Amino acid sequence: VSFVVAVPPELKFAALRVAGIADLVAQAGAAMAEPTTLVTAAAHDEVSAAVAALFGAYGKQFQVAQAH
Repeated sequence: VSFVVAVPPELKFAALRVAGIADLVAQAGAAMAEPTTLVTAAAHDEVSAAVAALFGAYGKQFQVAQAH
């Protein structure tokens, strides 16, 4: 038979720490919104423009996913 002992003050402290981590991740994601969605093409050709658009699209999808 297993027993679990929960100590409320320690659980509250752990929950606050996890909430703090979540806030930091959200702030970091917001700070990266522009760099991950506005990718500049490496050169002035069609391939570079297509690659930049592809990475920019992935950045936008990341921002949408992170917002939820």
